Amino acid sequence: MDLLRCYISFVETRRDVAILKVSGSTVQGEMDEVAAELPISLVLNGEQLVTLLCTPAELKELAVGFLLSESILQDRASLKKLEVREKENAVHIELENLPDDWHRMFETRTLSSGCGSGITFTHFRTEADQRIAYSGPLMTLDHVKGLLRTFRNVSALYKETGGVHSAALSDGREILFFSEDIGRHNAVDKLIGRAFLNAIALEDKILITSGRVTSEIVTKAGRNGFPVIISRAAPTCMAIDYAEDVGITLVGFARGNRMNLYTWPKRIEMGKGGEE
Repeated sequence: MDLLRCYISFVETRRDVAILKVSGSTVQGEMDEVAAELPISLVLNGEQLVTLLCTPAELKELAVGFLLSESILQDRASLKKLEVREKENAVHIELENLPDDWHRMFETRTLSSGCGSGITFTHFRTEADQRIAYSGPLMTLDHVKGLLRTFRNVSALYKETGGVHSAALSDGREILFFSEDIGRHNAVDKLIGRAFLNAIALEDKILITSGRVTSEIVTKAGRNGFPVIISRAAPTCMAIDYAEDVGITLVGFARGNRMNLYTWPKRIEMGKGGEE
């Protein structure tokens, strides 16, 4: 594909393309909306760290969420600069308090199961992965069902293009933040970054995602303190094992009145509770 023909600005999340639509024996020309995709480089302390294929929106949040999930960014005080440079297709980040040998953190890369063959630099079950303490029920089944109804109807971009994943941050009653991207990992990172930049703690919040839950998604959730993950899709066996070990309540196939609770189910009350 000619990349010049696929150019999208940072403010566009979709574009119109001419297609031939086949329906039975009928073929006709139409315009169709497709999700935008751009390669965005993260430049850390003047050196290119990684290039992410993503939907060109919430790029600061994406950069911060990625660095948090990789255990590179530790606290707000160390973040000295965060700048989107559109002409470079890049986000520039300056961090303090990085170790002298920080480059070695990026020598080993894992090809993830994410959309677009994502990259992660960290290993599973490291010192960054602390067990999440159990703190009683956070929500009821009715709350879960209500959140899923809202979540299903929020994404206008998905309805228009069918080409993005969604992620939401909830307090167990309402959806507080919502992000979307062509990659499910990116959507989660955008959400994590947005919460960090707004100084919102995640230790009592719920992560909702439209995509399948793999070990990378559970790792992102665990390192940022989420006690509960709810997905409309399936988890993998490694995701289930890791959620059990870290102490995360993992809910999959959550659609309508049905869902599967895989780990730590006591954070969700099984009896009916009035929605607030």
